[in-house]
Amino acid sequence: MSKLKSLFRRCVRYTKKILGLQGYSDYFKRYFDTDNAHSGVIVSVIVMSLELFMMGYISWYTFSGSTERSFLWLVQHLASYILLFSSALVLFIQSRNYLKGKPQSRMVGKIVRIFFAFVGLAFGIFISYLDFLKGEQILAFLTMEIYIFGLLLWRPIVSFALITASFLLFLILCGYKTPPTLATKLNLFTFWLGTVVTSATRFHQKFLEAKKAEHIENVNTYLGEVAVTDEATGINNMVAFRNKVGEIRSCDPDDFLSRIFLFLDISNFSSYNERHGFDQGSQFLSSVAHTIKYTFAEDPVARFSDDHFMVFTHHNGMEEKLESLRKKIVASDNEVKLGLKVGSYIPEDVACHTNMACDFARYACDSIKKKYDVNYCEYTTASAEDFARRQYVINNIDRAIENDYIQVYYQPVVFAENKQLCGFEALARWIDPKYGFMPPYAFISVLEEYRQIHKLDAYVVKKVCQDLVTAPQKNIPILPVSINFSRLDFELMDIEKLLEDCLEKQQIDKKLIHIEVTESALSQNDAALKDTLLRLKAKGYSLWLDDFGSGYSGLNILKEYEFDMMKIDMAFLRNFSSTPKSRPILKNIVMLAKDIGMQTLSEGVETEDAYQYLKEIGCEKIQGYLFGKPMPADEVVSRIKKGEFIIPDESWPNR
Repeated sequence: MSKLKSLFRRCVRYTKKILGLQGYSDYFKRYFDTDNAHSGVIVSVIVMSLELFMMGYISWYTFSGSTERSFLWLVQHLASYILLFSSALVLFIQSRNYLKGKPQSRMVGKIVRIFFAFVGLAFGIFISYLDFLKGEQILAFLTMEIYIFGLLLWRPIVSFALITASFLLFLILCGYKTPPTLATKLNLFTFWLGTVVTSATRFHQKFLEAKKAEHIENVNTYLGEVAVTDEATGINNMVAFRNKVGEIRSCDPDDFLSRIFLFLDISNFSSYNERHGFDQGSQFLSSVAHTIKYTFAEDPVARFSDDHFMVFTHHNGMEEKLESLRKKIVASDNEVKLGLKVGSYIPEDVACHTNMACDFARYACDSIKKKYDVNYCEYTTASAEDFARRQYVINNIDRAIENDYIQVYYQPVVFAENKQLCGFEALARWIDPKYGFMPPYAFISVLEEYRQIHKLDAYVVKKVCQDLVTAPQKNIPILPVSINFSRLDFELMDIEKLLEDCLEKQQIDKKLIHIEVTESALSQNDAALKDTLLRLKAKGYSLWLDDFGSGYSGLNILKEYEFDMMKIDMAFLRNFSSTPKSRPILKNIVMLAKDIGMQTLSEGVETEDAYQYLKEIGCEKIQGYLFGKPMPADEVVSRIKKGEFIIPDESWPNR
């Protein structure tokens, strides 16, 4: 029984589809109306042209005296031509207005088409009836059928009803005077069938075209929305933000200059993700995004990236809105200490580029990220100078490498037991023709932020290898060098291949290169980085854990990774003499390292007191200003030749 019901429902749906009785979307209706408007213009122009010609022709033909037609015949025909011409004119005006986009209801268009159809059919039936009585062709009737149902678009059920009714009416009228012959009936039936099929076929063809066009429009609409909508939060993305800011700039320059760019950063959002999971973090981010959009309802708002947002708003009321927003974010979770940092930039003129303004506001926000008591910062002249320096670093790193503006400095590392030199740490220094000597903090963090640090570190590896190769030529000892690698290096370049190629090319022993990775670089539990370190250790490289104790996950890293050397962060030696707790902490760190098979090296040793204590607790190696600051390779050579360093005998190339 259920199968029969299902079959019946399918038959009903198919019948409705064939007859054009199914519901249609607004897009379909507009598509059909547009097609009818185009066809209406064509049909009306043809009909008006023919009727004007016919009115002129029969008037001339009658009054020239070359016909025996009566005055009544002339009046009947002229009246018919004028009526059809008028209906065609109405159709033309309505169709043109629709195509020009002039507002009108769909019902008006329907009424005009129906009026033209009835006038046209009546005209065709009447003229052809008169011709039929005289034994002439019924072309007027057939022509109007083609114009009305072959060019204009009707639902199949409507066209079937009108075509059938008009043919039956014509046959009945003709039958009153002179019954049509069988041949005439067959010809009319054939034409009726052809007209019905043509009208229905055209409708369904347009239906398929409309369906395809609607699909394309939906796709384009979707793509258009996607292009300006942030997928994760549902608010505008930066494309839409730039467009809206551009509109304000173009339409009202004064309004543009009265506004301020805000860069919003949700503090500690990563901790929220770690505690609650990625899915809940995404929901929270979306909630915050819509809260920002609601708070600045009349202003351009967009997601910049990650947990960062941009707002272009007026100064008036800005502080109150930001404070309200900050309170909502802080109160949204009791387990994670969330916050809101805001950087701002005030455009100086209408030529201010949106991208640059966003970067300025972002930079102002970044400058207070680690200042827990500061939540707002405006981009200033001082910020501009610092920002210009940062941009200079990014724009000139390639040129600096190419022209050797980057130099490798070496800081001595000594054995704690006897102060003999046991190696160096390679450190990059930038000596620029414009800014002069630039310390590491002025460019390393910038290169990491803009993912260019691998260029610097690859350069350092090559320079160190060159210096190791030339050491015997300068009659100086060959000592191991430790090289710092950023976490991004493992992502942005093939460290393994770089080292293998450089060492093989220069014929350098792997024991002379120590690989330093900071504790913070390992805190993200990067599986690819871990695999690379394991392969490097298996190939004979010595792995050093740098800055141990500077983060919060040091003990877990000792469990997960296989390091040969632990470099104790210099923070433990800061104010060493006046901080008694540093001593037992250092002692336990050294003992822990020995228990798990690691050697220890302490950084930042500046006093004899600190050195003696580290030696006493068993720290194997020492590094710090007490034994030498970072220095150029030439100074290293000079100090070695002057005997300022104690060199183990086995390190000399010719001894």
